[in-house]
Amino acid sequence: MVYARNSLDASPSAQLNSVASALVGDFQQEDIDFLFNQPYTVSVPSFNVIVVHAGLVPGVPLHSQRPIDMNTMRGVVLGSDGSYTGTPSKAVGPWAASWPGPQHVYFGHNASRGLQRHPFATGLDTGCVFGRELTGVMINSPSQQPVLYSVPAKQVYAVSKVHPQKSCMLEGKKH
Repeated sequence: MVYARNSLDASPSAQLNSVASALVGDFQQEDIDFLFNQPYTVSVPSFNVIVVHAGLVPGVPLHSQRPIDMNTMRGVVLGSDGSYTGTPSKAVGPWAASWPGPQHVYFGHNASRGLQRHPFATGLDTGCVFGRELTGVMINSPSQQPVLYSVPAKQVYAVSKVHPQKSCMLEGKKH
């Protein structure tokens, strides 16, 4: 099942920063409309997998997740009532460590933490944009363990303010 966006939190032009604007400067309106109408998550029930850009708040059903969290969060804060709140802050614990499953979530948007492996979540952002590695996962069947692959970045696309030389590659190209 795929959960599609219901509405945008802001207009597309308000969400594009200067770097993104430079990359999409030649897009036509139909290109922008297509991108902004893509789902926030992709679910693959037969593999028990969810894919999301940034994160999911533990304890919140998938259909109730907030778009801002799915796009920007890096961590969670535990409230006095035992519930979590997503935050883009790098200074708090990773949300993925608290994700209870049973679906396994694959996500990015957290290069400063590098490759993250948790029981029910795997963070694949290994900083390619900062000249480190591009990491992906191959899932062949529900009964086989997923295989992680990394390849070195061809160049530095942006300068990291955190851990500029950090390398996340483990044991060659296959993890």
